[in-house]
Amino acid sequence: MKYFYLLTFLLAAHLCFAQKTFIFPKVKPQGISIEQLTPTNWTVIEKANGDLNHDGVEDIAVVFEFDKKIDETRTYGDNNSEIIKETQKPRILAIFFKDHSTGNFRLSSQNNDFILRSEEGGKLGDPLNQIGIKDQQLYLRFQGGAEWRWELGYTFKFENKDWFLTSAINLYFNQNTGDMTERVYDFKTRELFTTVGNLHRRDIANRKTSEVLYFSQLRTFKTFKKPWAWEIMPNVYL
Repeated sequence: MKYFYLLTFLLAAHLCFAQKTFIFPKVKPQGISIEQLTPTNWTVIEKANGDLNHDGVEDIAVVFEFDKKIDETRTYGDNNSEIIKETQKPRILAIFFKDHSTGNFRLSSQNNDFILRSEEGGKLGDPLNQIGIKDQQLYLRFQGGAEWRWELGYTFKFENKDWFLTSAINLYFNQNTGDMTERVYDFKTRELFTTVGNLHRRDIANRKTSEVLYFSQLRTFKTFKKPWAWEIMPNVYL
């Protein structure tokens, strides 16, 4: 009987360990350098400098990556029903404003979900293509796929004390034939511009249309969890 209880205890302990949820660190609220702000066991893999809050001082956006791979559950599709587990290194997007008087960086936003991980790009590998800052806006670019490839771009702007998605682009194309669909979203004017045709013959083979975008309110990092998780229209995910 004692062996039965021992086996039961070990099984319960194993299940508890297996189901342990990874806990993201809280990025320091302020610091004098990115090295000082980088969490322990995390590494800076991308960064961009530029003025994000229109004060004439260069701010910074950083992507941190955890030093070890873990089993991470990620949402796709409608952000609820389609769940995929990946073994990969978690990533954090952190945005800092620089105080012109002290020189300190102050944390504006930490997001643990939006940046795609290294295993989410398909055969092309790491999908994180670029982060950039221009015209007081933060640009995030991703790409992936195989023969059929995709490119995603998102632009966020700090307004009314929050980060709002102002525009986006989604390009889906065949590397061999050039067949493509490109959607450009302008959330400020509520317009969607769609181009269907061929990537190699844009001027003569493509059909361009525009339509009104319907959504209740502008998305933020809090309400737009990650790429591929917003069904912006039936069977179209952004």
